[in-house]
Amino acid sequence: MEHIAIIGSGFCGTALAIQLLRNARGPLRLSLINRSGRLARGLAYGTRSASHILNVPAERMSLFPDRPSDFLEFARKQMPEAKPSDFLPRRFYGDYLQDRLGHAIAEAAPGVRFSSHCQQVLELSDQGDHLRLLLDDGQPLDSAKVVIATGNFAPATPGPLKVLEDDPRYLRDPWTPGALESIPADAEILLLGAGLTMYDMALALQDQGHRGPLQALSRRALLPQAHRDNASHPQLPELPEAFLREMGLNQRLRSLRVLIRQAAADGHDWRDVIAALRPVTSQLWQVLDDRERSRFLRHLQPYWDVHRHRAAPPVAQRINDLRDSGQLSVRAGRVLAASAAQGGIELEIRQRGADQSQRQRFDYLINCTGPCTNLRTVNEPMLNGLLEHGVIRQDKQGLGLDTDSGFRLLDAEGTANPNLYLLSPMLRASHWEATAVPELRNYAARLAELLLA
Repeated sequence: MEHIAIIGSGFCGTALAIQLLRNARGPLRLSLINRSGRLARGLAYGTRSASHILNVPAERMSLFPDRPSDFLEFARKQMPEAKPSDFLPRRFYGDYLQDRLGHAIAEAAPGVRFSSHCQQVLELSDQGDHLRLLLDDGQPLDSAKVVIATGNFAPATPGPLKVLEDDPRYLRDPWTPGALESIPADAEILLLGAGLTMYDMALALQDQGHRGPLQALSRRALLPQAHRDNASHPQLPELPEAFLREMGLNQRLRSLRVLIRQAAADGHDWRDVIAALRPVTSQLWQVLDDRERSRFLRHLQPYWDVHRHRAAPPVAQRINDLRDSGQLSVRAGRVLAASAAQGGIELEIRQRGADQSQRQRFDYLINCTGPCTNLRTVNEPMLNGLLEHGVIRQDKQGLGLDTDSGFRLLDAEGTANPNLYLLSPMLRASHWEATAVPELRNYAARLAELLLA
């Protein structure tokens, strides 16, 4: 009986397990390994806060590409009034994943066995005809094929803040359970970063009655754009064939601006153009060479991110209200140095365009810079060991791990491992689009086909 082990049980690991359980016809042993013990939750959908809502309308959040209304049908059992265009609480989505996994286990074909392991994988080694996983209880687990489906890693501490890593007033990982609970309601807080994580933290603080000033600091002070009301379904503009041909980054940017202007003249919103790009974004990314990819990340990524990764309208409105009230301010600048003081955390900040830096004191500093993608700096024993021994390799831009077109991980020499696969946000290295459900569910369905073939 073939054994497939999946490391990680957030969205990616759960979606893949469900696809395998639903489609396996012959004998199969499937193991889902997750150190937290929480199946079908992960970082994004483990939250219970009512303010943390999905950034994608309910109609586009189904697990199954061929059943687009599946999540909406599930959500309506708890919220009968839910509409396809609604942005629903993330906790619903965790419940949905857990429910669909339970059904897949119960309805699996005879001979298909499922087990879950609340363990951390410390080592992964190639034994020739199989892979061996060493779990943190000291027991080995042998598997014919292994899929790494770990989710996002905690934010990295920027260099100037290293001196604060042991200071309880510096919250490196804002998603640690209970991280915000000890913050006094009148504390002055710096939110380092101005993306969707900052939005989540600002609203979570507001929910717990925070009254003190909040300041968000990022290099450009760019805030995520808001989704529009999706009650109507616009016809997406058709991408001209000339736009899809290979071209340099500057020409691509000019072409995109022309495309947006033309679409606006035809009555489209710029969001329609971004939506039309999504099916071909991976293709456009893959034709860029390393130099062009680095240029994109250095100069254009912040602008792409705020237009592509948008906030749900209720979230965007609450952030606007916080800014209008004066409680939340947003500044462009960077931290040059930091020190712990008796009365708080003292930072040296240089505002964008300024010649001189200024010193400012905060009671707390929350790292909202987003997930760390440099795998050599994360504390993940299994990945660290695989990188050190050249079994896998990080891409040159530090976005994730290199894979081939069949999701097989590449070693240091660029050779694909026939038994080791990747399904996680680390696919950004080769696909760029690898963070949202509409893309990841397709990858999960495709990988399940390949594994079962």
